[in-house]
Amino acid sequence: MKNSFKFLLIAFAAILLFTSCEKDTPGTDVTFEQKVLIINQGNFTEHSASLSLFDEKTMTITNRIYETANSGISIGATIISGTVSPQKEAYLVCNNPDKIDIVDAATGKLKSSITNSLASPRNMIFAGDKLFVTNWDYNYEVNDLGWWEYPDSYIAVYDAVSKALVKRIPAGTDAEGIAMFGTRLFVAVKEGVRVFDASREDYPVIATIRPSGVTGNAKHLVFDSSYKLWASFPDKGLVRIDPSSLVADKVVDIPVDSMDGFITSDGKGKKIYTYKTEYDSNYNPTGASIFSMDVANFSISEVFTGTYFYGVGVSPSTGNIFTAETSFSSNSLLKVAGPDGILKTSAGAGIGTSRYLFF
Repeated sequence: MKNSFKFLLIAFAAILLFTSCEKDTPGTDVTFEQKVLIINQGNFTEHSASLSLFDEKTMTITNRIYETANSGISIGATIISGTVSPQKEAYLVCNNPDKIDIVDAATGKLKSSITNSLASPRNMIFAGDKLFVTNWDYNYEVNDLGWWEYPDSYIAVYDAVSKALVKRIPAGTDAEGIAMFGTRLFVAVKEGVRVFDASREDYPVIATIRPSGVTGNAKHLVFDSSYKLWASFPDKGLVRIDPSSLVADKVVDIPVDSMDGFITSDGKGKKIYTYKTEYDSNYNPTGASIFSMDVANFSISEVFTGTYFYGVGVSPSTGNIFTAETSFSSNSLLKVAGPDGILKTSAGAGIGTSRYLFF
C-alpha cells in the first residue's frame, strides 16, 4: 500500500528525502513506494562503494544494483551521502573521485554525472531551480588534537536542469549539512550554523548561530513538524533554531556520534533520531545506540543497540528504523527494527553501510 505524507518544498534529506523547506510553500503530497535505496559507502582506498535496494513490503534486499544496471561497472568511488528527487532520481555525492552520480533510484541505472567544481563534496539539497552542494576543498590544517580541518570549505551552486555551475560560495570550516528555509540557506560548519541570504546573487552571510556553552562543530541539519531547524553538535547534542528569528532557543543533551554527527527525523517531524558509537583508545568500536527525541517534550529514548553503527534512517512510510552493523573491510549487516525498536529482520548489505534514501 502506498503511503504519503506532507512536507514542505524545497527538498532533501538526507537523507531523508529532503532536509530543506520553504516557509511560504504549502505542503506537497509525496507518494512513497516503500523502497529504500541503501548507500554502502565503501572503503575510501578501495573504490568498494555499492547500492542495495530494500523493499519494505516484502522485507527483502537486493545488493549491488548499480553493477547489475550498468553492465557490471562499479561506482568506482566512495559515496558520502545522497538524496532522491521527486522524479525518483538518486543523487549520489561521491569522493575519490569527486562526482555526483545521478541514477534511477529503483534500478541503479546511471543517467548522468556532475563533476565540475567539486572538491571533497559532502551533502546536497534541491532548492527551487538550483542544487546546493557543500564541499570541504582539499586545503587542510591540523588542529591541536591532530585532526584535519578544512578552512576553505564552500558551497557549489548548480542550475538544477542544466547542472551548470552558477556560483561558488565560501562557507567556513568543515562544511557539512545544508538546508533551506525561504530565502535563507543554512550550512553546518565548525563555526556554528552559518546563514546566507539566498535572495541575493552574492549570498552574503547574515548570521552564524552558536548558543552559549555549545562547543565543537555543527554537523547535520533537519527540520521538525513546526519547521524549526535542529542542528547536531556532537560535543553537546541538538540545538533548535527558529529559522525566522535566527535564534537558538533550545539545547538538548542527547548522544550524537562524534565521528559522523548524522541526525534524521521520522518523516513527520515529530521525532529526531541520532546515533552514537563508542570507541576504545585504539578507535575500536565498543558499543552503539540509536536514540529518539520527541520534539514536543524533548523526552529521549534509547530505541536500538548494537556494536558499530555508522548511520540511521527512519522510513516515512512505516516508521521502521534502519541501521547496520557496519564493516569497512567486509559486507555490513543491515538491521531493520520497528518503531518500537524490536528487530524485524537482518540482511547482508555492502561495505560501509551508512545512509538510507526512502522513496
